[in-house]
Amino acid sequence: MSDQAPSTDELKGGFLFGQIARELGFVDTDQIKLAIAEQRQRRADGKQHKQIGELLILNDALNLRNVMKVLLEQKKRRENSSGTDGLPLTRVGPYEIISVLGSGGMGTVYQARDTALDRIIALKVLSIRLTEDVEFSARFQREVQTTGALSHPNIVGGFGSGSDDGRPFLAMEFVDGQSLGKLLESGGRMDEMRALQVAREVVLALEHAHAHGVVHRDVKPDNVLLGRDGSIKLTDFGLAKLLREDQRLTQSGIALGTPHYISPEQVSASRYIDHRADLYSLGAMLYQMVTGVVPFDGPNNNEIMLKHLNEELRFPARLKLSPGLVAVISRLMAKKATQRYYTCAHVIEDFDLLLKSEPPVNATAADRSSTRMTPVKGKRGCLPVALISILVLLIGNWCNRR
Repeated sequence: MSDQAPSTDELKGGFLFGQIARELGFVDTDQIKLAIAEQRQRRADGKQHKQIGELLILNDALNLRNVMKVLLEQKKRRENSSGTDGLPLTRVGPYEIISVLGSGGMGTVYQARDTALDRIIALKVLSIRLTEDVEFSARFQREVQTTGALSHPNIVGGFGSGSDDGRPFLAMEFVDGQSLGKLLESGGRMDEMRALQVAREVVLALEHAHAHGVVHRDVKPDNVLLGRDGSIKLTDFGLAKLLREDQRLTQSGIALGTPHYISPEQVSASRYIDHRADLYSLGAMLYQMVTGVVPFDGPNNNEIMLKHLNEELRFPARLKLSPGLVAVISRLMAKKATQRYYTCAHVIEDFDLLLKSEPPVNATAADRSSTRMTPVKGKRGCLPVALISILVLLIGNWCNRR
């Protein structure tokens, strides 16, 4: 073993080793922190450097067999992530990359360490191939702007942004847990009460976003993170729409959203998409949570999206869902936006009643296309969005008549 100070890769590897050991259930967070602190103290005292695995063995936290399992998993993750999008597993700006959390159309999300504040973060880096694409770059910057503007316990917080060698990045809060999507994949359907509790937290996040003029447009289980500490947070505002933004960014004539949860107006690429699109997607997500299946499925994305437009919503006959929950989901997923809930506050009110085993009071209502919305006293609402949306709809109808 060398007496030299550990390299950046060694330090990075130590954090990754500890993370994997914790994920595999071999150690807990306190044991990892103790080993890291001991490693730093040895370095400060000029003592021989020891790997995290060695220290965990010396502290009787790990045995040799488990260390080998962690090292094999660490090697696998390095091999899978080292070439992702051409980005080596080293650094981005002031952040040390630890592992890949996920990747998508916009780029890759990494687990990283903020070297200045010594904390673990999630780091989203725009795909290299998209850095020259004006539209995608604009969307990424919009996500940066949106994440920075929203501050709520149920929304993944933003820590900052920047660019490294031409690659824009966004530093965000790291949620130690798993996505709702992963949970549903492994566990199937959820208990009604638990599903409502999770969905209620998502509505609180949407209420905050809508009040700030932001429509998420991609509400789905993969974008809901369930923390080990019990927290529930909405993430990924990559498709978010600002109601006051340049409309050219939202009128490309293509459907934006995820097929299994997309609203009918998003399928038809309508330019008049407001917060009620998020409520439709919330309904589709809640449907899957309590039934174990998506509301509409098909052999390809086009078939699925056409069903959102034209097919009647049905619930599995084998399941005995409460009538109140069926009514709430049905209203959330009404084909016409004007027939859905109009405010997040009304959804929360009905969720709260269902959680107390009482019938919802807002699940049935007349079409609001010809009525004027008024504030609901004493309730959280989305009044700024409501007013803007009504004006947009009225102007659009007037233009169509002409």
